[in-house]
This record gives sequence, C-alpha cells and structure tokens, in this order.
Amino acid sequence: MKITPLRTVALACVAGALLFAGSNHASAGVGISIQVGGPPPPPVYEHRWGRPYPGAVWIAGHQEWINGGWVWVGGYYAYPPYGGAVWVPGHYRHGYWHPGHWA
Repeated sequence: MKITPLRTVALACVAGALLFAGSNHASAGVGISIQVGGPPPPPVYEHRWGRPYPGAVWIAGHQEWINGGWVWVGGYYAYPPYGGAVWVPGHYRHGYWHPGHWA
C-alpha cells in the first residue's frame, strides 16, 4: 500500500476548496489537521532573499509532519492564488498539526 505524502493530500484539499469557492469569497473555510506525536522542533534561521517577481509572498521555512516525522521545509516565494490572499502559517495545537494555507 502506497502512503500519499501529506503535502499532496493537503494541496488536493485546498485545490478542491478553491474550485468550489468560485469568486464569491464565502466566509466558510476548509480545515485540515493531523494528529502528531509532539510539537515540532524549533525553527531554523533562514535569510530571506529578494523578491523574484512583483506580488510574490514569502512563505517562511517551517517544520512539516511527513511520513510520521518532522521535516524542515526551507522558505520560498509563492504567488497568491487570488488577489488579496494571505498566507496563514501552519501551527501545532493540542497534539494536532494544522498545515499552512491561503486565506
């Protein structure tokens, strides 16, 4: 049995939510949380480089729960999926990991 990486599942859920949301900016949101073994290790300091193109948003480096363990994902620039979108960083709360997402 093949285990699908968490990032792929999360991206598929976000893409599906955006597909159904359309252009009417509803207030309802889709939430995904994963029960994990413990809080992530402290973040690694990274130097943010210059913005590669107008409108690029910096997604800070962070720990992600992948295949049963914490993995460091380096920071990167991304283009928001729609105008006014804001990146909400992932966070750990009460034994669950809530991945970052666009809002």
